[in-house]
Amino acid sequence: MIVTYDPYLITLSVLIAVVGSYTGLRLARRLQAKRGAARKALLSAASVAIGSGIWSMHFVGMLALELPVTIDYDVLLTLVSVLLAILVTGVGLHIASFGEVTTKKLVAAGTFMGLGISTMHYVGMAAVRANCVISYSVGLVATSVLVGIGASVLALWLGFNLKGRKYALAAAAVVMGLAISGMHYTAMAAATFLPVETLITFSAPVLGPHLLAIVVAVATFLIFGMTLLIALPGDPQELQSESGTREHSEEAAAADLEAPADPEAADPEAAVAAFDRYMKIPVERNKKVVFLDQHEVQSIQAEAHHSRVSDGRNIYFCSFSLSELEGRLDSSRFMRVHRSHIINLEYARTFERQKAHGVVSLSGGSDSRIPVSRRNIPKLRAALGLP
Repeated sequence: MIVTYDPYLITLSVLIAVVGSYTGLRLARRLQAKRGAARKALLSAASVAIGSGIWSMHFVGMLALELPVTIDYDVLLTLVSVLLAILVTGVGLHIASFGEVTTKKLVAAGTFMGLGISTMHYVGMAAVRANCVISYSVGLVATSVLVGIGASVLALWLGFNLKGRKYALAAAAVVMGLAISGMHYTAMAAATFLPVETLITFSAPVLGPHLLAIVVAVATFLIFGMTLLIALPGDPQELQSESGTREHSEEAAAADLEAPADPEAADPEAAVAAFDRYMKIPVERNKKVVFLDQHEVQSIQAEAHHSRVSDGRNIYFCSFSLSELEGRLDSSRFMRVHRSHIINLEYARTFERQKAHGVVSLSGGSDSRIPVSRRNIPKLRAALGLP
């Protein structure tokens, strides 16, 4: 049976895969900084973005297929393929972003996602209803699965390990989009469509393939846009209300600045509210609360259940723990290089190996030499652009 493809729909399918990957990975990179309900919401949004992108790419790619017979789709199996795409994406992103990002985790997550993408594709193929029989080449089927796994692993590695590199997210999205597309069209090359002797009557679809592809693409891009908008932080007042604190007047905010240096005497709810409102780090110095802009901070060191924050000139006390601050810092700028240390990558001056560990030197300050644990060395080197 003669098989052809519409080049315009092929292009549209690849574009959907790339944009969906970009949307999902952009959200997924923030997963490490979130905890509890916020992490679950962000994980769900990223899974829907990438999962719907995978499925939409597959469906538009199927609409690009042109056979000399009418093609219809089983609704139940089509819905199963949509849910499968979202589910496997969510599990894969959870594996990759839970706790410390390691190569082993990224390989496991990429393998799971690659297998899930492949399963979704073949479930979608099983939904095809037409006067033909589909047979598969075992070698090309295996190749399609390997393509999906290998490129998914590479995309997750780019997305989670090159946060400080320019265009890293775009590169990861392109790789993942090509992984999804490459897997799909390799799998399609594995399929052979054979005519049947007894014809079955199928009703022609209400919408033609081109119009249906446009409808699916528009709906998918709307999902991408809404997903990004939902995940964006709100205005300061909205952020304050989400933290569950009461609204402060200007007088109350000014009074917060007079808070005592003793952490037990300070009002923790007021500190959290001020942090959420201004997106700054509340520290204490000379019996006053000072709000540091994140770009001013060079390093943060754990001290029991609290922290010491350095701006290169002074060291301040902070009532937040190191883990709490890590969840609130800009993950593209800050990195936890040791269980007791976080650094601002913008101030990194030198890096050197010392046996199994490392030391990064920051610009200025008497305590500018920060230890780097062995497992964090590869991540730091990648963030600094080192081979």
